[in-house]
Formats: sequence, structure tokens, C-alpha cells
Amino acid sequence: MNKILNIAFALAFAVLFVACNPIEKDFGTGEVVTSTDQLNVTITPVMFKTYKTNKYKVQCKSPVVCKWSTTASYISNDTTVLLLGKGAQNIKLTAMAADGSLLTKTYSVTVDSLYYPVPPQWGYLCGSSSKTWVWATDVTGTAFPGAAAGKCYGNGGYLANNSPGWWTCGLSDLTGWGVANDKMTFSLDGASMTLVTGNSQTAGKGLAAGTYGGTYSFDMSKTKASSSPPSASNSNTYAIGQLTLSGVTVSLGFQPNVSGYPSIYTYDILYLDNNIMVLEAPEPSTTGAWGTAWFWVFKRQGYSF
Repeated sequence: MNKILNIAFALAFAVLFVACNPIEKDFGTGEVVTSTDQLNVTITPVMFKTYKTNKYKVQCKSPVVCKWSTTASYISNDTTVLLLGKGAQNIKLTAMAADGSLLTKTYSVTVDSLYYPVPPQWGYLCGSSSKTWVWATDVTGTAFPGAAAGKCYGNGGYLANNSPGWWTCGLSDLTGWGVANDKMTFSLDGASMTLVTGNSQTAGKGLAAGTYGGTYSFDMSKTKASSSPPSASNSNTYAIGQLTLSGVTVSLGFQPNVSGYPSIYTYDILYLDNNIMVLEAPEPSTTGAWGTAWFWVFKRQGYSF
């Protein structure tokens, strides 16, 4: 990842080097930048009336190439970034100095108003900053169309079942595998995700017990039609989008019927609101409706059905 980042910054070098209480610090223009304290950075909110909106103007006048990170990344020394939550938010700066060294600094800002549109799935998944998800072991049969009471993991028919429909697992199964108390925290800060798992299964069947960190992204254009409506979202649309993870999986995020138990990093989103998340992934050999797929049903930590 650092190699890719360095390449991107190097390309940026080739190109770049031939009104409300802003955060600002000035240094001489001839000074060689060797630390974050030397960076001449200005971060200013875009205002709506008296409110700080979820857009911030970021500028760095130092002789460096800048990458600004929120949930997205912007390679520019002068740009505007979009923040997806209210309250305290972070903007991370990674600056490449003339000698190729990387300097990083995180700036804390405040958002009073989500004046600029934010895709709703970010708020569902992360709340205003971060949100922790756990297994929905108490899911009811009416939680969403096709829900199976008490069953939050297992397999079923691709493009047909909306939750585990064949081999269905609940609290007792999860407890036996050591994952009943697993937690996944999704954050707007850098689009990061953390998994804490107690997995005690045979080595290779999912991530072993421990804490893992990575990132996530959405593609809500990756929809799929249901072969047996209504879908979990009570429509003809089976998958309402796609969730992709990097460096981490969800709890039990592996293919149980495939040799080597490969990890799963891409999931169809069948249902997502403030309290419930239903994910699905087909087996590699599945090509059409009613082929084998795996299902995960999670809930917001603290939520009860």
C-alpha cells in the first residue's frame, strides 16, 4: 500500500512541481519541510448561515504534495473535502516532502450541519462517527421480509432466500465456535473497520481469535434482481448494493465449502438501516438463482428486536 501511495505521490510531483477561524500556521517559503510542525496548512469550513457544513476547504502552501483523507482521498494541495458525519470529525493529511519522506497529521474539525448530501448508507453503517455491529441472535421472523427467527448465519438460495434458509445457525452455534460476542466497528474516519473475534474453529476457518483492522467501501450501483420477491428490502431488488472490505472480513467471513476456506471480502447488501444489516455472498461456483450463498445478519450493538 505504501508503494502504491509513493507512486501516486511521485506522479503528483511530476505535475505539481515543473472565512471562519481557519486552522493556519505559516513558515518561510524557502524552508525545507522535515516535520508536520512546518506545514503551512489552512483548513476552513464552508458555511451555511452560521453553521459549519460538511464541506471543508483544505490548503497547504508548503513545498509538498498532499493527500487528504476522510472517507475518500483527495490528492491536491488546494481542494475541498466532504465529511459524512456531524459533530467532531477528522481530516488526515499525508504529505510527501521533496526527499520522498511522508509526513502525516490529523486535524480535528466540527460539522454542525450535513448541508451537502450524504449517501444514507454511511449514516446507517457508521452513525455520526462510528458504530459497532454484533450478531443478531435475537432476530425475529418479522424483522425484514424473509427473516428467520433466531437464525443469523448459514446458507440458502442465491437471489432467492433473504436470510439463512437451508443450514441455519443461531446463538448456540456461534457460542460453540467462539464468535457469539464478536464485534465489528465501522468508522467514518478513513472508512476504517475493526473486527474483534473470538473464533476458536479449526485453523483457517475464518480469522483466528484476535483484533483486525482494515477499510471498507460501498458500490450502491451493484444491485441485483430478486428471483423470488419480495426481497429483504421488500421490493424486487435482491441486493441493494455491495460492501467491499480490505484487510479484514466480517465475523465468519469465509467460504466453508471451498478448499482452504478462502476469506470473503465482497458482500451483497440485502438490507441496511440504522439497526439491521443483512449481507450475502454466493459460493464461487454459484452462477444463478438458488445456487448456494452464505448469509450474515447483524444488528447495532445495544439494539433489541
